[in-house]
Amino acid sequence: MKRCLVALLLLVPLLIPVDAVAHGIWGHVHVTGWAIENLPEGELQEFFSEPEVMHAALFGAAFTDSGYWPQGGELAQRSRAYSEHTHWEPFIQDFVAWIVQNDPPPWDSLASRQRVAFLMGVASHGLQDEIFDSLFLYQIQHHDGAGQEEADPGTDGFLALDGHIRFQPTSAFLPYETLLELYEGLGAGVDRDTIERSVRVMELVYLDHANGLGVARTLGEQYKDVIPWARAHYLDPDVPGSLVAEVEPTGRYMEAIWGRLHGRTAGADPVVFAYPATPRRLRSHDASLPDSWVTFIFAAGVRYDAAVPTWVDREDEPVMFAPRNTRWGGTWPRLIRLLPEANLEPGGWYTAGLGEGVELIDGSEAVAFSHEFQVACEEGDPDDCEDLGELYVPDIGEPNPPDAGLDAAPDTDTDPDSGPDNDMGRDARDPPLDGADDVSSPDTPDPAPPTASSVKGGSCEVAADGVNWSLRRR
Repeated sequence: MKRCLVALLLLVPLLIPVDAVAHGIWGHVHVTGWAIENLPEGELQEFFSEPEVMHAALFGAAFTDSGYWPQGGELAQRSRAYSEHTHWEPFIQDFVAWIVQNDPPPWDSLASRQRVAFLMGVASHGLQDEIFDSLFLYQIQHHDGAGQEEADPGTDGFLALDGHIRFQPTSAFLPYETLLELYEGLGAGVDRDTIERSVRVMELVYLDHANGLGVARTLGEQYKDVIPWARAHYLDPDVPGSLVAEVEPTGRYMEAIWGRLHGRTAGADPVVFAYPATPRRLRSHDASLPDSWVTFIFAAGVRYDAAVPTWVDREDEPVMFAPRNTRWGGTWPRLIRLLPEANLEPGGWYTAGLGEGVELIDGSEAVAFSHEFQVACEEGDPDDCEDLGELYVPDIGEPNPPDAGLDAAPDTDTDPDSGPDNDMGRDARDPPLDGADDVSSPDTPDPAPPTASSVKGGSCEVAADGVNWSLRRR
């Protein structure tokens, strides 16, 4: 078995889904878990108090990327189709609508509660991708001269090196029938076998209780000197897009989805979070740096081409800026960035906002929103920037000892498809690159995933046969 693990580690560069638009899967699982643990007291916090419900959310956060793992032929096309669609708000809105129509609250059965939690995890993953890719990747480009290929596995690896990996989601719960109905509109032929094979690869290679930590630690060692700024700041709560800085917006987005599931429209409170987060200041006045960007996080997908953001100084004079979609574009993003076109005043106060009437994906219209913030003062001239005191930082728990294992999911015999049947139709997928970002991308072109590879380890063989990965004893 030890030789099998060595073989898996040798295959890490090939196995990591490099074409996924995501930070690492361990990062998604833990930001989602931390967000749940940091929820304020109330009905949503109580909802997640059952271990089986919590783990359904954690696995949803991992599941979203399951179709990106190396497959072959038509299976690869089907797998990638469902993973890509699952990342975006049109899928989340379809999922919300399915639950509202077919299995509305109060969700008396465990299976119903797990399905809702799974939705929350999937939705959290997509939001985190939009935040990380649209904000933190540009920081890594600026400071480390690197991009997605280094940041995704690297940040996962740093979590392992620093002892922060403690959740181990499993596929003990997967709402197959609901997912298959939601994927019908893709026309990609996604079936249960497609999902099962894709999930099996992800669990074997990366979420496996025995091997997952070893793989992640290997990645951390590989990238710690490649992206040193990211190594130092990936958990920095003051840097928008870091893993810890994603925790609060993830929790607020979950609360917004909870409201949508209970019939409350997103338009009544359209912006759930903004960077800089009050009372933090905008990190820089220098318009050439990503530290000067203002970002709004929405309660639901917002129609980007109809949004009219605003930005004025304290005298109500307009600030010239360029609005930006997510880094990957999309008709219904969950964030909008404002990039100033000229340097701001150090220590100056500004108000950015959004006019009323912008359409959200749940069919509601947003009320007007405004966000007042201060720009950081220059070093040596702090007169206008008083000490902010102790700032809120989400609690992510103490690091584990070096040899600590993972928190395994609780056993459950719940039937994941015990919810009611239905015959709702699905809308076609929303093209994620519609209106793509025109800020220079930190990425290099993604290589095609491998279709055939094997490493023999004496008593066992880890193989990619073009269809699925398997661990075979000889």
